[in-house]
Amino acid sequence: MTEKTPAELREQRARLIASTGLTETVLRERAEGFQLYPEHYDIWVTLEGIDMHLAELTEGEQSPELKEAQAQARGWEEKYFELVERYTPAAVQAAALREWLPVLRRAVESLPAKCPYHDDTTPHGVWREACCDTGIPARRRELAEKALVALGAEEAS
Repeated sequence: MTEKTPAELREQRARLIASTGLTETVLRERAEGFQLYPEHYDIWVTLEGIDMHLAELTEGEQSPELKEAQAQARGWEEKYFELVERYTPAAVQAAALREWLPVLRRAVESLPAKCPYHDDTTPHGVWREACCDTGIPARRRELAEKALVALGAEEAS
């Protein structure tokens, strides 16, 4: 395997972009819109690979202090969300649940109650979610109704 320096990778990347006759911005926009010719798509995939490799290389070049600071920041962020979740008053959580339960119920009621072709919506085997593809919304409605009943019972207690 040939090892290239980051400078060589950037040079190769620039040559690839130039070979398309497009700017990098236009190439990116067309790739996001799935509007590339096959040869340009191959170049785009190669560019993404080079970018990922460059990111890995520059990550390895980070100073130990920066890595430690990033790890510490992630730890503080996790601790913050844990504390917010732990100390959000139960009354606030219950009020939010009361506010959103009717909305969820209306959304669930918009799903069909049964399959248009079969009355049975139970899963068939481990590989099928419902009786057929058209029965999937009815099966999901059934499961969502059970979850809403459980949430309503939890709210009442």
